[in-house]
Amino acid sequence: MKEILYVQAGPLANFIGTHFWNTQESYFTYGDGEEPVVHHDRSFREGLTPKGEPTFCPRLLIFDRKSQFGALSDELYGGVGEPDIKQWEGGVVEYRRDPIPKSDYQTALDQGLDESDEHQDGDKAAPEKSPNIRFWSDYSRVYYHPRSAQKLPDLADWERAEGEWNASRETFSTYEHEHEIMENEVRLFVEECNALQGIQLTSDCGTFGGFTDAFLTVFRDEYPKMPSLALPLLSSASNMRVSADEEANAMKLINDALCIRSLETLSTINVPLQHPSTWRRGKWLEDLNIDLQNPYYTSALLATHIESATLPFRLKESSYDISTLSSMLNASATLSISHMSGMYPSREAEKRIYDLSAAAEADARSPAASQAPATEYARLQVARGFSPSEHAKLEDHFTAKTPAPFSIHAPPYPTPSSFPRFFSQTRTHPLRGSGDKHRVLSSLSTSSATAPLLASYATLVQECVDRRAGIVARMGLEFDEMRELKDELWALCDRYAGPDEEWRGSKEDVLSEDEE
Repeated sequence: MKEILYVQAGPLANFIGTHFWNTQESYFTYGDGEEPVVHHDRSFREGLTPKGEPTFCPRLLIFDRKSQFGALSDELYGGVGEPDIKQWEGGVVEYRRDPIPKSDYQTALDQGLDESDEHQDGDKAAPEKSPNIRFWSDYSRVYYHPRSAQKLPDLADWERAEGEWNASRETFSTYEHEHEIMENEVRLFVEECNALQGIQLTSDCGTFGGFTDAFLTVFRDEYPKMPSLALPLLSSASNMRVSADEEANAMKLINDALCIRSLETLSTINVPLQHPSTWRRGKWLEDLNIDLQNPYYTSALLATHIESATLPFRLKESSYDISTLSSMLNASATLSISHMSGMYPSREAEKRIYDLSAAAEADARSPAASQAPATEYARLQVARGFSPSEHAKLEDHFTAKTPAPFSIHAPPYPTPSSFPRFFSQTRTHPLRGSGDKHRVLSSLSTSSATAPLLASYATLVQECVDRRAGIVARMGLEFDEMRELKDELWALCDRYAGPDEEWRGSKEDVLSEDEE
């Protein structure tokens, strides 16, 4: 069946994941003779409730701090996993926190008021204020299996959330020691599959970078050849000019660098995504009234492109899986880092395609930074909801490029009612009169645009090594480890560089402690 095991780690990853799974739920058909366009079994698992009722839940592991789960419902399985205080025969003084109230959207769903058409009417203005979204579970439309939710202990008030690589790795080690998720949850999900095609992992680098590294390291011990697609969400310091003296942001960037280096070793395909707060406004956002500081809005846009770019894994008319995509994007087996780009809503391709992975040109801090257009090595693009004439126009635009992209044409994006109403009132609806379906163009590519991204991290790491910056010790890292990281990042830069580009750090080798 070519099933996929999904993993989400961190708040932003779970905001994105909620939109992603709401879209998967919208593919279900309930009328006689309606044929679904996707293989549902690849993302969902069939099971039974304690009452023997059939269920269809995502094949998913959700990692997040306990306080981030909000009012996530476990009604489908009747609260499985709640502690049974009746087993204790002694005296008990019970303290219970007031339950978190459901969001307005969840309450409306419970009452059967799923006003999809009103919510997604393109002729209506986006609301001035954000809806009452406090947690990623506030707009979830699907039920999860009890083994999906992995609630990590909340951090103490004095503990730092971002940039703590070693602490994040230790969090996984402790959690794995206490719960043995590899032997239990992961193995059970894997053994349910007939022919698992791989895992798709979305994680926050800032808060779960080390956690992801530790998870994948243990996962690779158990499944060394399992294909994987990793989508690391870079920190809010990405695309910034940061020196070693700016401790908070420097820690985030070093954490990002460690995460990218780790995934390059442990994962088959890696698609780093810039933090939404660093996105540059332009024509690509003209049709959207979007708050780049609000994760409910930005995660919807990211989820649209992630869901569309990975649609070939699930689409009935597609033969692609994670392994074949890797072979297509990384034919040389040396370029595992890809970029995600696209436009939504979709029109005027040459002006509106935005690279969600690339470093801002002004922030490629190496003196070797080149302003030349990126050299493209491979591209897979998914065009959704385009008419035949629009297909032809799109093909004409891209076939002039070398190499020509692999193109997949698919049905329009089925925007669920949980989506934010962020279409601008002054712009034409992308598919006027088509209800909640939208045109989308999403693509995955490998190109020399990865070199400036890696160079921005390598430059900071090299500065920390050259100056023997105190931040290295404060992060619990060794200078030898930082030198190794610096060398590997510069080597990766050269690997991705175009034919006329060269990326390198200082030609002067840093003296070791013994040589000093």
